[in-house]
Amino acid sequence: MQNKIKLTLSAISVASLLALAACGGGGDGGGSSTPAAVTPAPTPAPPPPTIVVQGSAPTVTADPMAVVFVPQTETSTKSVLQSIASNTFPGSLQKATAEGGYKQIGIDANSLISLTTGKIVDVAGNGDFAIGRWTDGSSTIGSFSVNQGAHYVVGKPLKLVPDLNPLIPDTKATCSLIASTSPTAVSGNFAPGKVNSATAVVSLKFASLDSLSIDLAIGSDAHATANATATALEGVLQSQGFMRHVETMGTSQTKPLLAIGYAMPTPSSGDVTGVVVLKCQ
Repeated sequence: MQNKIKLTLSAISVASLLALAACGGGGDGGGSSTPAAVTPAPTPAPPPPTIVVQGSAPTVTADPMAVVFVPQTETSTKSVLQSIASNTFPGSLQKATAEGGYKQIGIDANSLISLTTGKIVDVAGNGDFAIGRWTDGSSTIGSFSVNQGAHYVVGKPLKLVPDLNPLIPDTKATCSLIASTSPTAVSGNFAPGKVNSATAVVSLKFASLDSLSIDLAIGSDAHATANATATALEGVLQSQGFMRHVETMGTSQTKPLLAIGYAMPTPSSGDVTGVVVLKCQ
């Protein structure tokens, strides 16, 4: 009888221990433990922009648009497929960043030229035109180093109408520099330079370019120059020793803007490209 009581008590003790273990027995009052605070994962930093813009300009509102584009592969003696001077580009296809740097140009959906990564520098303009230079990155037509560039001007198209009435005298407009991109060597062997000066004279009667002079500095060339006389006022052409892209822009027949892209030889820096915008009056 005594052995049966001991076995019963032992069974009860074991059952009690098991129950306590299941309940986390022996605690400090039976309350459930508080879970440890979870530290949220840090918010990842946003990826850097693929296109960085230096400068700003109002976007140009026009349809169609005038476009001058000097690709990084153009030379002073030969244009390439993407050498552009036109006043018929659809406004919807010319895309700009929030800062007014143009990152896409094109005449139709099958021939768009777009900057994919890199920088748009030298951005400037006034609403009638915007300029810039693609550099240190790549586009749909190739890559360029920090010393190279593809240069553009986008603007409101303005076609000067010649007046062939012999009784009306010729009126000349003198053009002075208002904006430019930093000239770049096609080779990429020299840091971008600067435009020292650019001037032109336009015949308003005959809608022609009487004269043009560009003076720039790059590398060890302090005053590399290119000059042209009696030449066309629009289009891409090579004559008188260098390549030119010429378009008139703006809103005034008597005070046009003259956008000029160039690829010109220099004494020691090789072929150099860039764009300038002049105001004629």
